[in-house]
Amino acid sequence: MTGTRVVVVGDVFDDLIVTPAGEIRPDTDTSARIQRRDGGSAANAAAWFGSLGHETHFFGRVGRADAARHSLSLAAHGVEPHLVADAELVTGTIVVVLEADRTRTMLTDRGANALASPDDVDRGLLVPGSHLHLTAYTLFPGPGVDEERRAAAFAAVIAAARQSGATVSVNPGSAGFIADHGAAGLLAATAGATIAVPNLDEGRLLTGRDEPGDVLDALLEHYEVVALTLGRAGALGGTRRGARARTDAVPVDPVDTTGAGDAFGAAFTSALVHASVPVPEAGEQSLHAALTAGARTAAVAITRVGARPPLDTTTTRTP
Repeated sequence: MTGTRVVVVGDVFDDLIVTPAGEIRPDTDTSARIQRRDGGSAANAAAWFGSLGHETHFFGRVGRADAARHSLSLAAHGVEPHLVADAELVTGTIVVVLEADRTRTMLTDRGANALASPDDVDRGLLVPGSHLHLTAYTLFPGPGVDEERRAAAFAAVIAAARQSGATVSVNPGSAGFIADHGAAGLLAATAGATIAVPNLDEGRLLTGRDEPGDVLDALLEHYEVVALTLGRAGALGGTRRGARARTDAVPVDPVDTTGAGDAFGAAFTSALVHASVPVPEAGEQSLHAALTAGARTAAVAITRVGARPPLDTTTTRTP
C-alpha cells in the first residue's frame, strides 16, 4: 500500500438485500430473491479506500460470532480490521428492499453498532498527512447511550486528528436519522471536519435550504470542502475559499444503489488527499477531478448487488 493512511470508524452491518419478484402482497407470501452482503456505511467506505490503494484501518463493533467473518471480509478489500467483538449485542442488520422503480426501503437494527464510538480509535495512527473518515451512523446513539457523551467523543477525535496534521471527512447519512435526532447536534459534533459528503436530502435537512447551490453554500459555513451528491443529476462541489465545480453522473443501469454514497465519498476524498495542494486549498480543476472520480466509482458500485468493491480490484491482507 502506497497511498495516504486512512483511518475509518463507524458502522458495520449485515445487509439482507431483498428483490421481490412482484408487488409485495400483505398477509401472504411474495416470492423474492434474498442475498446476504457485508455492509455498513463506514465499513463500505473503508473497503473502497482500501481498493483505491490506501493503507486503511477500520474500527467498529460486531457480535462476537461474526468478528472473524467480518475481519476476513474487510481484509479481502485491503483493510486492516480493528473490530470489537461484543459478547451481548449481535451484529447490526439492515434489510434492504429493492423496489421495481429502483427505490430502496431500509429496515435497520443497529445491534452492536449502537456502542461503536470514536473512542475505539487508536489515535497513534493519526499522524501528519493521514486521513480520518467518520460516519454519522456512529454519532446517533442507540438505547442507553448518552447522546452528549457520544457527540463529545466525535468532537474530540476530530480535534485530535486535526491537531496531529490529519484531514477529516464526514458522511452525515442517513436523512432518516438526521430527521429523528436533529441537525444541530450533528453539525456541532462534526465541527472542524475538513470534508463533508452528504447527499441532497441530507444537505437539505442539515441546512434548511432547498436549492443545491444554497445547500452547498450553507454547508461550507461548517466544512472547508463539500461534495453534494445529486443522484442522477451528478454532484456539486465547493470549497470555503470559493472554488466551485460540478460533474455529471455516469450513465449506467443501476442494479443496487446501496453504498453508492460511500463509494463516491471514498473516491472523492482519495482524489483530494492525493492532489498536489492541501485539501482546503483545492482549486476548480482538482475539485472537478475529485467529483469525477467519485461519480465513476459510484457507477461501479451501483451496477452490482452489494455495497463493497469487486474483489478483483483489491489487495488482500491477513487480519
